[in-house]
Amino acid sequence: MAYLPDEDTFRPFKDLDRLLKRKKIAVKSAPAPQPSSRATAPVLSAQQEIELFLEAMADVTPLAFDAHWQWPQKHQSDHCAEYDEEQETVAALDRLIINGQGFIVADTAEYMEATAPGVGREIARRLHSGRYSVQDHVDLHGLSAREADDVMHAFLKKAIHEGKRAVLVIHGRGLTSPHKPILKQKVYHWLTRGPLRKHVIALTSARSCDGGAGATYVLLRQRPVSKRMRKMAVPK
Repeated sequence: MAYLPDEDTFRPFKDLDRLLKRKKIAVKSAPAPQPSSRATAPVLSAQQEIELFLEAMADVTPLAFDAHWQWPQKHQSDHCAEYDEEQETVAALDRLIINGQGFIVADTAEYMEATAPGVGREIARRLHSGRYSVQDHVDLHGLSAREADDVMHAFLKKAIHEGKRAVLVIHGRGLTSPHKPILKQKVYHWLTRGPLRKHVIALTSARSCDGGAGATYVLLRQRPVSKRMRKMAVPK
């Protein structure tokens, strides 16, 4: 059943349409609001921003210092010590990267060392530390293994004949080799297993200033050892 409004229901706009027609009042729709143009904020320079900030902070009063905010003296000392240690570590790393200062070849896996039977490791340490002045050197870069063998043996025979004690053999680190550093291993083998081993007292990888793991110091003797002393010590 349809709902019929009660006669007493308040209907304030029931005669509005009839009244508008009688008075001939035209109802106009309100115009659509136009989008308001927002004001573009001015672009300030860095100096202007600083001046505005200082102007805004002109009346600000700094808080009074409160002694309760201080760290205990022990904690301050510990914090400063940790900070100083961290700064020194960073500085040491910078020196290592920039100029290699602090790099110790003997602490790396590339380090190479051997001594003749009966020769203490102290001799090898002294050789590596530069206690023996290098009197001559040979560079094997770019040579094949066979060419390097001939060149190095000729060089060492000449050094022994001239009475030289410490020499440097430059062979490279073999970083471009697909497997192991071939030439470096060949040099080690020639010095510890080849015919010239009886003239070698000790050998070690060079210091960074002389080529590092890419070169080898060799300490020579003038008189060859006897046959029973020819076996070289196992490398470090």
